[in-house]
Amino acid sequence: LLRDKFREFSRDTGGLGQERVDAANAAAAALIAGGHPERAAVAQWQAGLNEAWAELLELVATRAQELAAAHDLQRFRRDARQVLAQLRDKARQVPEELGRDLRGAEGLERQHRAFEHDVQALSAQVAAVQEAAGRLAAAYAGPRAEELRAQEGAVAAAWAELRGRCQRRRRLLGDSVEQFRFLRAARDLRLWMDGMQLQLQARERPR
Repeated sequence: LLRDKFREFSRDTGGLGQERVDAANAAAAALIAGGHPERAAVAQWQAGLNEAWAELLELVATRAQELAAAHDLQRFRRDARQVLAQLRDKARQVPEELGRDLRGAEGLERQHRAFEHDVQALSAQVAAVQEAAGRLAAAYAGPRAEELRAQEGAVAAAWAELRGRCQRRRRLLGDSVEQFRFLRAARDLRLWMDGMQLQLQARERPR
């Protein structure tokens, strides 16, 4: 809000001020060219006015830079908080269930792949926060730079934790699926062997 208000102030000041300075310079030039007896004083006044106008423009530019820097800082803080909250929320959503049978485990594995796809979409936001932190930290020093690094560090830690949880769950689900596949194959094999044994027992014995 301050930045938007100052943009309007700067635009109005620059437009109106430049017109008035131009008019003053034109009047001074006319007096000097016309040989006015006070032309030396007029030239001094003209130089003073132009110098004051240049100083005012410099102050306006400096204030605009300060407001832009403050806006970038506040936007970083907001973005870092939002991304951190998203990462922590996603980490809480990683379930512990591994399935009670092969069908259930395979279904959970598919769901987890979709979940990891959603998680990966957050990588762009994490990278944006890290890039902004590096850029802003280079422009600040002392406590503020430490604050920026701390916020970036919290986001990086939450991102690492979320990816770690996803990787662990993917591995555990893979193990669970393989276990149920083995058990099914072992059960089928045992049933086949039992069938073969029954067939052998049913055959006529030699006399």
